[in-house]
Amino acid sequence: MKAKHAFCSGLYGLMAMGLLLLASCADHYDGDESWSPQVKNSTLQSPEAKGIQVVSSPDGSTMTISWPVVYGAGGYSVALYNVNDPSAPVLVKSDTIDGCSLTAPREEDTNYSFSVKALGNTKYNNKEAQATTELAFTTFLPTYAEIPDGSDLKEWFAANPVPQDSTSHLCYDLVPGGNYTVSGNINFGGHQVTLRSSSKATNANVKMLASSTFTTFAGFTLKYLNIDADELNHSLISYSDEPDDSIKNLIGTANYYIVMDPVVVQGCNITRLGTSIIATNSTKYNLRTMSISNCVVEFNKESTGHNSADFVYMKSGYITDFTLKNSTVYSPVRISNYFITHGGRPKDLGDGEQRHVSIVSCTLANLTYGGNFCNYHNGQTYYYYTLRNTIVQDCGKPNFLTGLNKGQSSDNPVWDVNNNTCWRDGADASASQTGIKNPGLWLTTDPGIDPANAQFTPAAAQQEAGQGDPRWNTNN
Repeated sequence: MKAKHAFCSGLYGLMAMGLLLLASCADHYDGDESWSPQVKNSTLQSPEAKGIQVVSSPDGSTMTISWPVVYGAGGYSVALYNVNDPSAPVLVKSDTIDGCSLTAPREEDTNYSFSVKALGNTKYNNKEAQATTELAFTTFLPTYAEIPDGSDLKEWFAANPVPQDSTSHLCYDLVPGGNYTVSGNINFGGHQVTLRSSSKATNANVKMLASSTFTTFAGFTLKYLNIDADELNHSLISYSDEPDDSIKNLIGTANYYIVMDPVVVQGCNITRLGTSIIATNSTKYNLRTMSISNCVVEFNKESTGHNSADFVYMKSGYITDFTLKNSTVYSPVRISNYFITHGGRPKDLGDGEQRHVSIVSCTLANLTYGGNFCNYHNGQTYYYYTLRNTIVQDCGKPNFLTGLNKGQSSDNPVWDVNNNTCWRDGADASASQTGIKNPGLWLTTDPGIDPANAQFTPAAAQQEAGQGDPRWNTNN
């Protein structure tokens, strides 16, 4: 207990300093890391917190923490903790380091605490530091504004509009566990906006009412929200029919409006979605990136006659990189709507353009039953498809795989397919997954899921193979 208390002391006092260090994006320390014989017969001091620097890798998956050299030291004892729950720190990595940096995994929207202590050096009769230096920092984007619990977001943004001259990514925090409504269209224009619960562990609740939608012609993010879409009769995210010409022809000359910043739906639970999760009308958009991760989406209303939309609907444009990862998308009953519809294609922008559709570690059930899973130009050499570690049940045509390519068997696209299950009408459909050179490994046993009752814990074989949305794997 004493050790834990010592670790936690001073955590919040250092948080602001950590934020400033992250914002600075400084380079690593590049000084002389040799042990100096000039420091002898001394009790060493640990590196000062103000000299510690944190730099993330380009893809954000790792970070390197560096500190100034302590001359005469025999190394450093370091530890990195996830402190999203300060009362129960979770060790990320600890080590004894000869140099002056530590590389460790990095997670988005996480609070960290790093500790470093200079160790003694018997060669020079130097004793280890008596105190450990601690630095608190976060990977949360800074909050722009907090929206009170109980607010109608339409009314709140009418009273507190996004500043027209802002060029920053604006993060609006909702209260964890709070309850919100959206009574109409909220138009963010060309501002990159994030709506999120301020806690990664506790979602905020948002009820979408009739005629509500989030309209934009920029990047947009929804994070850590429980979204009730039962009354929604418009797409959840709508791309404006009147984008600004400043984003026109940023790539190519085909009069596309290019959205460079990503569209992200992360850590959300969406229920009774009977409209598109994202849609455009006749305006030609190219969204460079869209990612849906760590989500559960119930896409269903066909039984009530309400579902008339495709899940992703780009009437006159397309998404360059679409990723669905660690997520469950399902309907309790079989529905026929396309999963993705694109009206545009990469060669509209140029010969070097590509398009990627990636589905990794997901559970899909009762979607686009009886038809091609996706609806767009097919068989192109600049298309890339990834389907890995995924359970597919009663989705698409018997050959679900080529349905990703609008039903065409073709070696032209680049395929990355392995470790999946395709179950259809109560039987294994792996033998139907043909039409490409290497369709990879398919399990042939019943995955054991029941979408009608929202039961997605897979059978033992799928769990052992690491298939499906990881949240349902009881071995994790």
